[in-house]
Amino acid sequence: MSIARQKGFKLEKVYLDSVDESGNCFIIYLARVDFYFLRFWYSGLLYSDHKGLTIERTAFRRIQIPTSAELIVLNQKTIQIEGTWKRTDDPILISLNKTDEKNKLIWDCHHPKALTEVRFNNDIYKGIGYAERIILKISPDKLPIDELRWGRFLSDTYTIIWINWKDRHPLNKIFLNGTEYNDSNIEEDRITFCNGIYCLSFSGITILRKRKFADIFSEMPVLRIFFSSRTLNMIEAKFKARTTFSKNTANISKGWSIFELVIWGREKH
Repeated sequence: MSIARQKGFKLEKVYLDSVDESGNCFIIYLARVDFYFLRFWYSGLLYSDHKGLTIERTAFRRIQIPTSAELIVLNQKTIQIEGTWKRTDDPILISLNKTDEKNKLIWDCHHPKALTEVRFNNDIYKGIGYAERIILKISPDKLPIDELRWGRFLSDTYTIIWINWKDRHPLNKIFLNGTEYNDSNIEEDRITFCNGIYCLSFSGITILRKRKFADIFSEMPVLRIFFSSRTLNMIEAKFKARTTFSKNTANISKGWSIFELVIWGREKH
């Protein structure tokens, strides 16, 4: 039995991203995990330039996790990146795991859309970005999820965020400028919702990363003992794509999407 199966577990994870008009894309993870009296931190950077070339950096040193203020100021020396995220849309705060009141999965989407300025390798990138905070008090392997699809599309006038998971308690939510719908149909290159009235069409899909969760701990393999095999064998695939948003087949906006597919592994007995 992994330690993370027991009580005394808490995960706080902040996710931030930014994409400029050319497709230079930044994804940043900042996390703190508590196991009873133990605590460790994680910071990760995934950068994909407009040609699709990628750079990754990770660290397991103590970090300061930013607050969800209107303006996020990021200065993470562990992964050598700085930036600002200025909120432009109203936050979304909900509990996603409503099947267990004691162990809620709190989704704090405090920056559905933000104006961003990222400083990286002596260059400045201005674009549109997103930021959220997840608070979880049970191990990820206890979530009622076998397969998760998440993503966001941002343009000057539209903000669309989708969360879809499959299991005995399925969840299917998509938000258009803060309005919630529950009928999205997700395909490889498109998403339709609101009885097919709205459609997101993806083109030039680029794989940013595909890995097992266990790969995160390549630098500190001892941390694997805190997670079950179901979590360690979880596969994450992350993508970016140029996107066209249409209503009743008429194109009304264009921008960039970032989305992911996460598949939980099978538990070993």
